[in-house]
Amino acid sequence: MSILRLRVICALASLLTLPLWSATVQILATGDMHGWLEPQITDGQVYGGPGQMLAYWKTAEKYVPQKFLVVSCGDIATGPTLSTVFKGQPAVEMMNLMGYDLSVVGNHEFDFGEEGLKKLTQWARFPFLAGNLRNADGTMSSMVGNSLLYEEQGVKVGVIALTVKDLARYANIGSLKVQAYADAVRALAAGLRGRGAKTIIIAAHAEMAALEKLANDVADLNIPLILGGHSHEFGQKKVGDTWVINSGEWWKGYSRIDLEVDSEEGTALVRAAKQVWLQQDAKGVKIDRQAAELIETWTKRLPAEDREIIAYTATGLTRHWGIANLVVDSWLAIHPADVAIVNMGGLRQDFAPGAIRRMDLYGVMPFNNSLLRMKLTGKQLADYQPPGEILHYGGLRIKDGHLLFAGQPLNPAETYRILIIDYLYNTSPHLKTADPNPERVDDHWRNPVIRWLTAHQTDKKTTLESLTDLLPRSE
Repeated sequence: MSILRLRVICALASLLTLPLWSATVQILATGDMHGWLEPQITDGQVYGGPGQMLAYWKTAEKYVPQKFLVVSCGDIATGPTLSTVFKGQPAVEMMNLMGYDLSVVGNHEFDFGEEGLKKLTQWARFPFLAGNLRNADGTMSSMVGNSLLYEEQGVKVGVIALTVKDLARYANIGSLKVQAYADAVRALAAGLRGRGAKTIIIAAHAEMAALEKLANDVADLNIPLILGGHSHEFGQKKVGDTWVINSGEWWKGYSRIDLEVDSEEGTALVRAAKQVWLQQDAKGVKIDRQAAELIETWTKRLPAEDREIIAYTATGLTRHWGIANLVVDSWLAIHPADVAIVNMGGLRQDFAPGAIRRMDLYGVMPFNNSLLRMKLTGKQLADYQPPGEILHYGGLRIKDGHLLFAGQPLNPAETYRILIIDYLYNTSPHLKTADPNPERVDDHWRNPVIRWLTAHQTDKKTTLESLTDLLPRSE
């Protein structure tokens, strides 16, 4: 029997007196899909999967694309192998098949640069939107759209899209800037009303706490619904008359909202909403046929070398701490330096037990980072702590909050050679000031790991965990 976990967040239809002339807008929302084109399978249970979700929508939600507003709240691609290797195109094609109407621009839409975002927009049959993305001079960016006017039963609904406010912290966006959420909403709302929108909702790549504040900040605009992402939260909260809903991650769950719009009064409210966590028994799970064919087509396009087995683990390796140690230690083994630094947020998956293929490493280290070698004094190294990042070190240990090199505290005046990815360097004024001319030692941060793994052959007798430090480096 199929198992489905369903979270009902509100069911208000029986309590409402509906206006004589109203339209019900049916909304499906997902967030932070990160290219998870295939479900995760654990102990006979299937978690998510866009093909499985589409099949479920068709049966449980009576889904017909023309009758639903389907929203992605951003970060659609970088993650497992297919979407990483092909720079998001398989994920976009899956979203085309599923009938998405829009996708908010998230920080990971910039993982392959502005040109990569441009390609995403070319592949998509839906718009990418960010109404608070601005040029350096404050004018609205023409790179993507800013809003959408959706029509249902002759009633128009305006959708304002917002990208995360500290986008520059997560992505290299050049001279682009991000306008404050409330200011952007107010700037766009009047225009949408002027074009006939009877109500306005917001779709954002932002965490729930920020969106709860936004709901209060624009309460006078009578916005009934704010959809969010970025934080991978799966939850909801009513703030005044506004529902704030974030729809989880990796196509493992979705939100279904029925929005009742009074076209005469120009008002709307959430009549009913639910959140569905898609966990099903493997024996009974169904997948949409076209979705399965799409995945198979892209899988066949993977180069043969990506299927090459490069390591073996008996019990699996987790990011904390086996994978993190493997990454920084392999960097130091291949490229001479004193210290290696990786951000834990850049390591996205664990290794499952068994053979590890090159493509599996892409899923663990999906981002398009190069590896730099730079110089920092002990004081500069100790002072480096980028906001929001958890750093992991090779060549150092942490004791009582202090960095130790060769068992001793860092010498503030001594110079250390540091291996670090270009993302961390490019987003840190501190590092740029300390060393304006770092050396690029590898075009991709995965390369030294692959070289180390292939040089240290592992199998069922000599497993990867027997060659890797699995312990934390702090005490």
